[in-house]
Amino acid sequence: MTKPMFFDSIPAAVAYLEANPTVSGVHLGDASWADAIRGVDLNDAQQTMAFLAPQLLRVEAGTYMVKYPLADYAEFMPVDTAGSIWSAGSLYYSGDIAGKPEWFDVAADDMPYADVNRTQFLQENHMAGIGYKFNRMDLERGQQLGVNVVAEKANASTETAERFIHKTAMRGDGLKFTTGFVNDPLATTVTAASSLTSGTPDQAVAVVNDALTSVEVNTGETYRANTLALPTSSYNSLASRRMTDTGMSVLEYIRQNAVVENLIIKRSRHLETAGAGATKRLAAYDNRPEVHRFHLPGGGHQLFAAWQKGPFSWEVPGIMSIGGYENRIPKAKTFVDGV
Repeated sequence: MTKPMFFDSIPAAVAYLEANPTVSGVHLGDASWADAIRGVDLNDAQQTMAFLAPQLLRVEAGTYMVKYPLADYAEFMPVDTAGSIWSAGSLYYSGDIAGKPEWFDVAADDMPYADVNRTQFLQENHMAGIGYKFNRMDLERGQQLGVNVVAEKANASTETAERFIHKTAMRGDGLKFTTGFVNDPLATTVTAASSLTSGTPDQAVAVVNDALTSVEVNTGETYRANTLALPTSSYNSLASRRMTDTGMSVLEYIRQNAVVENLIIKRSRHLETAGAGATKRLAAYDNRPEVHRFHLPGGGHQLFAAWQKGPFSWEVPGIMSIGGYENRIPKAKTFVDGV
């Protein structure tokens, strides 16, 4: 039987395949899965493994290279991918200054002094896993139907992992991280004076401007909201209603005339019921890494080399490390419920 080959990285495996495109008479560089597997005798274990090993490497390489922080949740918050999936967590310090100048006589010896204090914080990472498996029957049926069943299973694993990461970032998961971006308990939370959808256009503009102003006031003008996140239904309503005495929509009017310049407006289905009593919620915040972030060390879901579990079955393990959503400057984020 052909001796197994091991690689220290996905790029090394891909480089080997590019340099050695032909395995057991099957050209793997430009032949499709269907064309290639039809030339394999699945009753011949040596030929099957010679074909399967490099094909799996190609599937896993493609999956591994997906850049998860580019997914939807990264539009609402910075994603910190520092470290590896084996990292235990993130340690950081938050500091502040203390002291007050006083009137002073040069002959006095009671000089007022300033000082600095620091607080240590730990954001712990937790491991989650989702892989896939396949067996001889999958390969046989794939050969008959011309379907790349292994790639389909790999994609299912990747998409499932991505949905899990997205949910954890936006809402938490109720076990390791009970809250996320839309239900962050540290943010300032107020109740809207009127609804964005049932109130007048002028009232809608006032609700948004009050939320944006809240960030600046609460932080002593050290932070300014640059991003507004709305429930999807509210976003669509503002986009379809005309602002009084103008030719533009309410949404466009807010974008161009809000109390902050260059306002970025986003929409999310997760805000539809995130408010108190399952009401709609908007978020106004300064979207910078020093304010908040989502920890995803290693960049998200990673698949590892396949291993043969039994005479006719293989498994491909997949894991991800998640550190959860973190709000470092709570006053730089304001929720408005009942919008």
